[in-house]
Amino acid sequence: MPDLVRALRAGQLTAGRSVNHFVILIQEAYRRGADVPDFPDNARTAFGIVPREPDGADALRTAEALGLAMWYVPSMRNGREMREDRGSAIVTTEPLLDPRALELPLARQRRVAVGATIEVRTRRGTERLALLSAHLEPVSSPQSLWIFGNPRPAQVNSLLKLLAMPPFAAANAGAGVVLGGDFNTVRGGDGESAYDLVRNWSTSLRSEDRRRTHMMGRLDYLFFRLADRWTAQTLRLNERFGSDHYPVIGRFVASQ
Repeated sequence: MPDLVRALRAGQLTAGRSVNHFVILIQEAYRRGADVPDFPDNARTAFGIVPREPDGADALRTAEALGLAMWYVPSMRNGREMREDRGSAIVTTEPLLDPRALELPLARQRRVAVGATIEVRTRRGTERLALLSAHLEPVSSPQSLWIFGNPRPAQVNSLLKLLAMPPFAAANAGAGVVLGGDFNTVRGGDGESAYDLVRNWSTSLRSEDRRRTHMMGRLDYLFFRLADRWTAQTLRLNERFGSDHYPVIGRFVASQ
């Protein structure tokens, strides 16, 4: 995250124009320290997924050091070896308002989506823009055999129901809503009903960069439901900035 933030602020991703106001939707952020609860020796836990540095800063301390606001909710333990958990987060230069958390329908692992709103200035004045960061179940694919079927459509439906409720419904009547995350679709949305559900909801997405975001395929997305005067485009970056995924950035375009 630090290198990505520095690139944004230096204008390296925007033809030299510094980005002073931004939002980053993160999945598999981790927290380390005494705030992480202990657990019994015989309890099951998810394996750790991040490189372990004895003095390495977690996402919360990193956001604070960069002068950014952060809303983080853990989904699961990040292994046994250290006192860590991991989950989804929203990181931004703006004050975060109306924080929400949604536990997704359980498949193999507990997963919690996080949402909030920020205030943005538009031609109509100050309006609310809603944000939602989610990480869907990674195990199944359209070819997988699940006793109860692919779990991702149910997880997407729960996200869309949340976005129809306050405060997100009010934001949809203001600046709009942005939904992003690691959807683990593997095949880039082709033949994936979870992708079709949220793509149909995303009435303001004018074009998508369909390149792979991970060695497994196109997993990461941004979706938009914006005020009528706006549309959005996505672009997959060519550098991973320390992640095993390529970030996807969104650009808002004003209607003529």
